[in-house]
Amino acid sequence: MITSRERVLAALRHEESDRVPIDLGSHASSTIAVLAYMKLRAHLKLAQDELPKMYNTWGQYCDVQEEILDFLGCDVVPLHRAISSFSIFNDGQWKEWTLVDGSKCLVPVDFTPKQNKDGDWEWYEDGKMIARMPGEGKHGFTLFWSPMQGEPTKDRIDKILASENNNFISRIKTSDREIKYLQAEAQKSRDSGHKRAVLFQHGGTILENSQGIFGWDEIFVRCISDPELVQYFLEGLTELHLDTLKRTLDAAGDVIDVIQFGDDLGMQGAPLLDPEMYREVFFPYHKRMFTFVRERYPHIHVMLHCDGAVYELLPDMIDAGMQIFNPLQTDCAGMNPARIKREFGDKITFWGGGCDTHATLVSGTPEQIREDVRRRMQILAPGGGFVFNQIHNVLGDIPAENTLAMINAAHEFGQYPVTMEAPLETLETQYADYWAEPLKALRTEAVH
Repeated sequence: MITSRERVLAALRHEESDRVPIDLGSHASSTIAVLAYMKLRAHLKLAQDELPKMYNTWGQYCDVQEEILDFLGCDVVPLHRAISSFSIFNDGQWKEWTLVDGSKCLVPVDFTPKQNKDGDWEWYEDGKMIARMPGEGKHGFTLFWSPMQGEPTKDRIDKILASENNNFISRIKTSDREIKYLQAEAQKSRDSGHKRAVLFQHGGTILENSQGIFGWDEIFVRCISDPELVQYFLEGLTELHLDTLKRTLDAAGDVIDVIQFGDDLGMQGAPLLDPEMYREVFFPYHKRMFTFVRERYPHIHVMLHCDGAVYELLPDMIDAGMQIFNPLQTDCAGMNPARIKREFGDKITFWGGGCDTHATLVSGTPEQIREDVRRRMQILAPGGGFVFNQIHNVLGDIPAENTLAMINAAHEFGQYPVTMEAPLETLETQYADYWAEPLKALRTEAVH
């Protein structure tokens, strides 16, 4: 019988196996929020002696436990770094945390946000409030401060890049302590016999780190007004990424099948930046990192998590060395999945895009979710090159019934061979209006 890992590797080779592989929880950009996970646990009525771990305290995301991975037929597991959000080093020390619905989970012992008089949670760094989460705590923290605010200089850049406790930089660097942790986790993976594919979330953000450190808009202004300073920063940033890549992959790379990088380059209606600016300013650094992995660790597949309307950027992202694209956000301008599959399906694997998370998964009926998955599966699955994952995270307010409907539909319609009801060219036109507002379309069609 084919193993989960073999199933995933077949998809990455653009081969059809027994079914489309399924992912729920392997990385923080397409996982499940702890509140939604607790609902799922309760709904399944599975005995759970161990509380789930909220490994990502910024977005409130948790690990999916082995029992539920087995029950849902999921094919991928994560290998986490020890450094998580808010520069918290977590090598296995947890404490209980009470969620807004009264349920319990585990958080790193050093997760110590402060609650203000209005009930909101705040995180401080060097006496500055850098992030805040509303008191209801459903959707995680929002960044409120950038360390390069004001007039950036090379000296300030040097100090920030040398920092050991900056929220951004400490998540890039690695230490001997973390290397020992990764070596131990890799050994656990070898010994476990889980037979699932392993995804390592490196991050490696270039634009996002630039936005966080300079300011959301400021980095784009500086790309035009002071390109030399931006290049100086990006060179230093990339060297930190490359050092961490070498050390972490030398420590644990033999158990890793996929490495995830992340850089959101798109908005709902257009790319965040002009393709020429991407090509001139940011592309070289993506290419340097992706090439480093592909040449030094050829068995590891390079994934780029990139939200939004990025059709115009896809050729350059592929040229940079991206092998897996996550997610295919189909409700964004230009991201018709039949068109994307037709033009790029032989060059990259699509990881995600299997279910609409903006509306259908949140507010749709199980039957509407089933139909949404069916339409996407027939486009993305044929010929391999697709790992099923919803478009983005399963957030805390999503009912357990809907999460299950999505996974069940992935099993139902993901059995190979997957038959298209029409050629891609026809489906591109037939469903052209569907992708913008899938739930509205399903309601209009009276799919209940």
